[in-house]
Amino acid sequence: MAKRHTLRGDEPLELVKSCGPTDAEMIQEMLANNDIPSTLQGDQAANTIPATGDLDEVRIWVRHEDAQKAHDLIEAFFTPVSKEELEKDELEDEA
Repeated sequence: MAKRHTLRGDEPLELVKSCGPTDAEMIQEMLANNDIPSTLQGDQAANTIPATGDLDEVRIWVRHEDAQKAHDLIEAFFTPVSKEELEKDELEDEA
């Protein structure tokens, strides 16, 4: 189970991602596993039903000092790799 950190109400926060509730919960779990406390904001933040539209947007907030690491982790884990990049890596491995 992930360690849960709490954010103090007076800490300045930085928005790191807006997405549907399911992705937001996965991202929050990944951030917690990397010792980055976060909070979710949005009407559907506690809802586990998959998002159905733009109104289901959830915003993920972290402390300013954790923002760059959070962006890097989100980029690494939640950005799909293109087919061209995969083929390029395979060619480099064969060489």
